Amino acid sequence: MRNRIRKNALAFGWMQIPTQMAAWRDRRRLCALNWANLLLFCVAFAGCASPGPPLPPSLNLPQIPTMSSVSATRNGPTVTVRWTTPERTTDRLLIRGKVDAEVCREMVTVAAGKVGTARRTAEGVSGVAGEDEARPCSAVVAKAVVQPSAVGEVIDTLTAELAAGPPRLLAYRVQLKNAAGRTAGASGEVFAATGDTPAAVENFRAHGAKTGVVLEWAVEKGAGGGSSNDIAVELERTAVEQEGGAAETSTKDRTNSIAGLTTVKEPSVIRLLAGEDGTTDAGGVVDRGAEMGHAYSYTAWRVRKVRVGGRQLEVRSPVSQAVTVMRADTFAPDAPAGLVAVPGLASQGIETRPAIDLSWEPNDEPRVAGYRVYRRDADASAAWKMISGAQMVTVGAYRDMNVIAGQRYAYRVTAVGLNGMESAQSNDSSESAPLP
Repeated sequence: MRNRIRKNALAFGWMQIPTQMAAWRDRRRLCALNWANLLLFCVAFAGCASPGPPLPPSLNLPQIPTMSSVSATRNGPTVTVRWTTPERTTDRLLIRGKVDAEVCREMVTVAAGKVGTARRTAEGVSGVAGEDEARPCSAVVAKAVVQPSAVGEVIDTLTAELAAGPPRLLAYRVQLKNAAGRTAGASGEVFAATGDTPAAVENFRAHGAKTGVVLEWAVEKGAGGGSSNDIAVELERTAVEQEGGAAETSTKDRTNSIAGLTTVKEPSVIRLLAGEDGTTDAGGVVDRGAEMGHAYSYTAWRVRKVRVGGRQLEVRSPVSQAVTVMRADTFAPDAPAGLVAVPGLASQGIETRPAIDLSWEPNDEPRVAGYRVYRRDADASAAWKMISGAQMVTVGAYRDMNVIAGQRYAYRVTAVGLNGMESAQSNDSSESAPLP
């Protein structure tokens, strides 16, 4: 009986196997379906964060130069226009390759008493001030090929008619083009004046001196033989690279680089009025900021301020020929001043010895290595002897302990430069050694 029951159970188990296998296949299909649904959900979810339809291709139009980077400078018969070329397109993409630049010029005519309604005329084109972006850039007077983020420069040579006579107003704009010749538009306007300019700086020369670089030129004479009192002189200094060495770094702040001037920063235009009182051309100045051991190149020009079209502008003479000078360290320091001798006593162990204390005003020159002290007996026929030894004194004081009580001595001091050159002797100072 028991064996029959076991056989029936086994038979029933074998009969259930097909049913279990079918259920297992159904579970696999359901699992695969769930994974597929999860994958579709992830794809759909990711699609919600996509940027949408693709953007149109970039036109590669260079950005318009900013107004702060555009300038126009009148020198003699030419106007120099400078700007900084943007490094990106209007789509904020980096510009690849060089950029074609065009500079256009328009004559601005201003009706009397109506400065705000200036009209432009250029090759038959006219417009109202303030409509820079709407007007085409014409007429083009100069072209250049520039690199992105670099400073561009063109020179516009004026006709004889524009370079002489009373001042009139010129407006300049800069536009940049891509390889296809298309532009995003022209920059805002910068202005220059036509008309006569001051006379060029002539006989311009320079030489090194102990106080700096001495710059000189021929004085310009005005009507009636007097010097012009409405013209200033500007100078530009540039460090010159020397053979076997690097050029001077020109990024230091300078105070009083030119006598009577305020702080300037190199490289820069160093401006000075014609003469200390601004009424006469002194014909020269001293550049006290030039450093010893460095070479410099200088140029100079005259400047007159003019007012035209409600704007104050400058007209400059042609730039002078450059002069180069080496400020060599071949000068001895100034002689020390204020030497004073005072009697004193010096302790040496348990003994007290007579001494003479000396003091003087230290030189304010930056290239002084030290001082030497000289002495002689009060007798004027005695010879001067250096008593400070081989090691120079580095302060404005010295104690002479090698003296005899009651005897009188005379003293002098000299300054020695870093170049080894010795100054003239200071004033004499005499004193008697005290009794112990």
